[in-house]
Parts: sequence; C-alpha cells; structure tokens
Amino acid sequence: MGSQPLSTGWRSLLLASDEADQAEALIDPLIDVRAHLGVMAGPRRRGPVYRWLPYKEAFSPGLVEAILEHWKKIDGPLLDQFAGVGTSLLAAAASGVPALGVELLAYPRWAANAVLGAAGADPTALLELSKKAIDLSTAVDQPMLPVPAAAWALPPEVLGRLVGLREALPRRGSSREANLAHLALLTAVEPVSQAVKDGTSLRHRERRRAGRTVRPGRKNQLVTDGDVEGAFRSAVERMVDDLEHLPLLPAGTRVLAGDARCLPIEAGAVGAVLTSPPYPNRYDYSAVYQLELAFGGFVKSNQDLRTVRRSLLRSHLEAPDLDSPALRDPACLQVLSRVARAADGAEKPDRQRGRALRMLVGYFDDMTRVLSETRRVLRPGAPAALVVGTQTYFGVPVPTDRMLGSIAEGVGLQVEGLWVLRHKRVAVQQRAHGGGGRESVLLLRRPA
Repeated sequence: MGSQPLSTGWRSLLLASDEADQAEALIDPLIDVRAHLGVMAGPRRRGPVYRWLPYKEAFSPGLVEAILEHWKKIDGPLLDQFAGVGTSLLAAAASGVPALGVELLAYPRWAANAVLGAAGADPTALLELSKKAIDLSTAVDQPMLPVPAAAWALPPEVLGRLVGLREALPRRGSSREANLAHLALLTAVEPVSQAVKDGTSLRHRERRRAGRTVRPGRKNQLVTDGDVEGAFRSAVERMVDDLEHLPLLPAGTRVLAGDARCLPIEAGAVGAVLTSPPYPNRYDYSAVYQLELAFGGFVKSNQDLRTVRRSLLRSHLEAPDLDSPALRDPACLQVLSRVARAADGAEKPDRQRGRALRMLVGYFDDMTRVLSETRRVLRPGAPAALVVGTQTYFGVPVPTDRMLGSIAEGVGLQVEGLWVLRHKRVAVQQRAHGGGGRESVLLLRRPA
C-alpha cells in the first residue's frame, strides 16, 4: 500500500475485501443502551477498600454487580483474566461468588493479592509498624530507580525519603500488615512525584495550563519530607478505616501470574468470565506504571521494563510483530483494511502510521487467542462479559465491541447482547483525525 507494500507478514492481512460490514449485522439487533451504567465504566465511585489502589484503568464495582445481577446465577468460579487490581474479584466476593484472577503485569497482580489477603489484618499493628517506619527511617543518599521517568519524576531527596521508608518497613510477605504498609507506600509514589498518568505514558506537565481545568500537572512541584510521610500516613489510615468493610472472601480467591492468551487454567473450570481487556488505544501500561514497577522491585533494569512491554497484549505502539497470526475474521479484517487505506490516503502522513496499523492488527490477533482461551476454560452454557472501548484511527471508526463479537462467534462463543454504557472522546492521539468512541459490555456465552 503506497510506500509500504503489503507483501509479507502482518500487512498481508489487510488485503481484505470491503463488502458490507458483517459485524454490524451480527451485533446491531442486540444493542441495548444502558446509559445509567455509564459512570461505572471508569474508576469513579470506588468506595471503601476499592479506594486503596488508585488504578487508572479500573472500573466501578457497581458495573460488576450489575452484570452479576443480569446473570442471576453462576455455576462455579468467576474468572477475570485481565484482573488488574482485583475489582471484579472483590465485587464478586461481596456478592458471594467465588472468583479467580489472572494478571500479567507484576505490580497490579501483587497489589491485588495484598488486598485480597488483607482479611484478618490487625489495624493497630498496621498503624504501629507504619509509625515505627516513619520514626526510624532516614533518607537514602544517591538513590536510583532503573526506569526512564525516574530522572525527572522523582527528585533525589524525594526518592531518598521513599526508599528510606521502604527499607524501614518489615519485608514484603512477612505479614498481612507488612504487605499493606508496602502497598500504602507504593500508592504514595505518584502523588509525591512530578508525574501524572495520562494517555500512553507518564507526563511531565505544568501545574497550571491556560484554558485547561482538568488533569493538572506536577512539574516543579516542591515536596518536603513531611509531604512524603503524610502521603504514606494517609494511605495507611484509609486502609485502617476500611478494613472492616473488606468482604468475606471465598477460599481460593487470588490473582495468578499468567497470560490471557494462554491461561494457566484447566478446560471447563470456570462458571463465568467477567473482564476488561486493554483497549486498542496505544496505552502502554509498562510505561504508565514504571515508577511503581521499579520502586516495588518488580523490574530491576530498563531492559526488564522493555521485556515486560513486549510481553503485554498488543494494545500499544511498541507491540512486537506478529508471529503466525491467528486473526482470520472477515468482518474484523474489513475494518482494518479501511483503516489502512485511510492511513495511506491521509494528506498529512502520520509518522507512526506503520506502528499504529501493526498495533491494531496485533491487538485483534491477540484477542482472537484470548477469546479462544475464554471458550476453552468456560463450562458449557457459562456466560462471559467483556468491558471494551471503541476507537477512531485516521478518521475511520474501529468498532472494537462489534469486531470482538464477530471474532467470538468465530471461535465458538454466542453473542447475547451489547450494552452501550457511554460515549466519550477518543484518546488525545486520535483527536486530530476526528471521530469519537464508546464503552460497552459485550455479553457472550459458551453454547451448552
């Protein structure tokens, strides 16, 4: 195509015909607008326990509750194979449903398990060991974090104080209270840094921006020892206040290390799937959470970070090339072919055009494997729900929900419905090309 011919590899997949959109015919009759659930698609309305982890990609537990209520009854454990910080597991447990998670990224996986394992933690002991760490800690000279953002996000005196607190705490894993204290300190890292999470990575943004009223930056923010200690103390106090609200967790509720494309779970072992896979929006979770990954010791070098990045679902621009692609869905390839032609015909060529196209093809190739695995682990007759978002690239809408529905049918799952939760602006990288997006819940079922 143009200067980049579709001769080999993943580009050959974009030679699809442009017939009537098959995904529209499959999904459109099943669309159900549920705007009252729209606010639950994002991380707002996260009350006691859920507020311990300010995870930007989380959704409201109310959405989990609404889906569980729609299903009425689940025969067996619920699985979230993109578990993140465990929202779906906690909400399911609160409803009396046993649940299991799988998560590839080490920081949210450890954090979720720290929360899920907090039942029985002694609030007095947590306060005491946190106070002792504050009293005994001293700032570490010349601290280092082996990730790119550390050079500008954490001034040495701030990082030194954080490291001093970390080293004064009992080791991680020694007790429930120690795990919660380490989690509280990890959640304090971003507020005392000069970084904000926004879009594809961390941003070094001015604190005040003309004409902007949301997402203020922290560039040149002055942080004292008292601020570092205060952020840590506040996070601990939230946990102490909320421990009584922690739901009683069924035995075995935990998040496993694993990849949704190759689940470490036996066939037919789960009674439902409720998950929110990454959206194909260029967000790089390894970059967004690089400070927590490094400060928590989950990566030891920049090379470790690059390895993590390349292992993630291909929803970001650093995604590796496809190897033996599984994507063959005609409706999905029709959309991707339109995007490719629009990219070639753009008046102002996007220097990231090739990477964006490779990411989109890689994303739907990966999701073909995810949905195949979903069918494999579901019991016959069991339901699944995917919270997904649509995008626009080069002026062409990418109806992710419809496309995933078409792929799901192709791997042997039935599409039962599509709840449209809310319409929203597309990511900042796509706004110049026009269009909007929506977030929705794709309802599936493995045939009995």
